[in-house]
Amino acid sequence: MLFPKGGWELDESLEEAALRETLEEAGVLGKLEGEELGKWSFKSKSRGIYHEGRMFALHVTEQLDLWPEKNLRQRIWMNVGEAREVCQHEWMKEALDILVDRLTSPQHDHKEE
Repeated sequence: MLFPKGGWELDESLEEAALRETLEEAGVLGKLEGEELGKWSFKSKSRGIYHEGRMFALHVTEQLDLWPEKNLRQRIWMNVGEAREVCQHEWMKEALDILVDRLTSPQHDHKEE
């Protein structure tokens, strides 16, 4: 699983933006899983402006060797505990917690059957 995030173009849905940002930033393709994990307000470091962020869970189906931001970013795979440790923002930790709750709920088990 991966949390795609980033900017939203006016000619795309939030879901399309999440998939595009995931490809650009992490070089992975996949399918969004379930409803959005939530929306959070955060202040940008560069401009000091508040933005609304939305988080989605992605089931990764393909990992690419080359992607648009490969020279700008390092892709690292980690478990939920490790991811939570390196989250710099509380809202990202909340999104992880929501994902874990969703994946461990009895309703999720029945969807797999």
